[in-house]
Amino acid sequence: MSGITDQIKEKIDIVEFISAYVPLRKMGRSYVGFCPFHPNTRTPAFHVFPDTQSFHCFGCKASGSVFDFLMRREGVEFREALERLAQRAGVQLQPRTEDEEQQDRLRTRLLEANAAAAAFFRHMLVKSQRGEAARAYVASRRIDDATGEAFLLGYAPDDWELLLGYLTGRRGFSPEEVEAAGLAIHHETRGYYDRFRNRLMFPIRNARGEIVGFGGRALGDAQPKYMNSPQTPLFDKGKVLYGLDLARDAIRHADATVIVEGYIDVIIAHQHGFRNVVAPLGTALTADHVAQVKKLARTVYLALDADAAGVRATLKGLQTLQSQPEGELIAITSPHGVIGLQRQQDVEIRILTLPEGKDPDEVIQEDPDRWRAALAAARPAMDFYIEALTSDLDLSSGRGKAEAVERVAPLLNQIASPVEQAHYVQVLARLIDVEERYILAALGGKAHPEDRHRPADQPRATRTAEQSPPDGARSSAPTPTQEEYLLGWVIRFPAARAAVEEKLHRDLSPYPALQSLLSGTIDELFARDECRALWRAWIAAPGGSDPETWAQTLSAPLNDVAQRVLGLHAPQPQEYRIVNDALECATILQRDVAKRWLAQIARMQAEATGETDQEMLLEQLVQVKQFINMLSIPRRSAAYTDLHALHTL
Repeated sequence: MSGITDQIKEKIDIVEFISAYVPLRKMGRSYVGFCPFHPNTRTPAFHVFPDTQSFHCFGCKASGSVFDFLMRREGVEFREALERLAQRAGVQLQPRTEDEEQQDRLRTRLLEANAAAAAFFRHMLVKSQRGEAARAYVASRRIDDATGEAFLLGYAPDDWELLLGYLTGRRGFSPEEVEAAGLAIHHETRGYYDRFRNRLMFPIRNARGEIVGFGGRALGDAQPKYMNSPQTPLFDKGKVLYGLDLARDAIRHADATVIVEGYIDVIIAHQHGFRNVVAPLGTALTADHVAQVKKLARTVYLALDADAAGVRATLKGLQTLQSQPEGELIAITSPHGVIGLQRQQDVEIRILTLPEGKDPDEVIQEDPDRWRAALAAARPAMDFYIEALTSDLDLSSGRGKAEAVERVAPLLNQIASPVEQAHYVQVLARLIDVEERYILAALGGKAHPEDRHRPADQPRATRTAEQSPPDGARSSAPTPTQEEYLLGWVIRFPAARAAVEEKLHRDLSPYPALQSLLSGTIDELFARDECRALWRAWIAAPGGSDPETWAQTLSAPLNDVAQRVLGLHAPQPQEYRIVNDALECATILQRDVAKRWLAQIARMQAEATGETDQEMLLEQLVQVKQFINMLSIPRRSAAYTDLHALHTL
């Protein structure tokens, strides 16, 4: 597969490709522009390097190849990026299996059926006499024509077979295809009939703008009031955010996502210019939702109802947002002086407080400035947590105070910043009227002895795995690369991942001039596109996933890469050897990355004309050389010295 990706990159001019998305101007041998992945309107920080067919933003540190750019910009997975770029490059991919071809044909037919149904529903709303009541409802919600067209609002008439007859009789779909799209229901005696009847219809599009399902609001007394398409080969409500296809660019521009509850909330927000608003589809936030918003913005606002159910939904949403295994690993000091590691959240989560009994669409329509003020006044997640988790307690009683500390302490333990943690210890101490030292004692007492050197969101390291020698059946396979060995270690073994992440952060910290080049994250160690894509897929997987089971869920070609790298390491009891081998492998890859930057900076320095640019590049050049020299001197990880004792067990 590496040969195919290299062949594709050789045939695609990355400058020409990215220029279709980002205006670029030539500067020496490279090209510069404003980064499409973070707010960046004053100084162009986004560089495209034709020599290496790569891009890098010196602001947010997004970087990679044309594959990475397409995946980030369009929100597609590696398989789709591969297929789209291969088609553009005229490169023939490995023939798909008959089963894959059949699934592709089915997916295409279902997309066509959904598109035809959306057009039918739209016609019924806008042109048909049957849609009069639906038009009146749309008008009552003050949705204008342009917004209704943008969201393709429609109407499903109160008829048992009207859509079915149109799709089968006029558009050539079989009843089975209409059912598979979730638009019809099959009854053993009655046959097929329309699923949606007498409902205002909301086509649901994925991030690419394809209609994958529908939501319908009852206009009569039918229950449920809101109904979504069932799960189909196209549609899984836990993986789609309503409005994301229209909100994506606005989210990137604002560097913020606002999550509301309902279709109308999203529609009215967009109509009034608040286009970074999306909604889950009648379900709590899921890991897939979180993975999508984390790719686009560093701030997430939750704007859910102020009633008890809304508070519970907000708490669940916060738990999902904060449980994802992403974010920078940093060193922390506990209240008792113990040095450990914790994962710093890579998104800032804020809670938007709405007036009692008011939905977002009502607030926006009554006074858009009030909505802006609510966004500006949104509270940090921890403030919301403390209030929500203590609101039902008698904080004047000893038992109530103790229960408050017991509920909040685990959350305080997850705060990576010592200053921020100290602030919330003070907040809780004032709230329950006790001295801070008692809360600090509770924080210190919660830690498990084995947890001192692991991130808060990682399970305790299992004493497993060592590289196994290749057997005879593998002797003809390509020799595994350093990237593949490291990928296998950090996916399979949490201790190896934590050690490598700590090393990357520690190694980079003495070199401030390099911190616009390097992010200190594992994915930048992988030069191969498929290795980088596989690692990003793993960190987006739900916490606690079994690697082998997870690998089976991947589509080709990533599942092949996953099987190969996971097969490089077999379980064994000497955990210290796993960590040492992973650290040594990471060091080799760090040097490779640094050497590539050494060559790139030298080229940029030769072309720089301004004195300031020359000085900056010279400082980077010096520090890259120092960084490479440092990596050539082996040293033991301070955080993992205790693992060497495991060989005696």
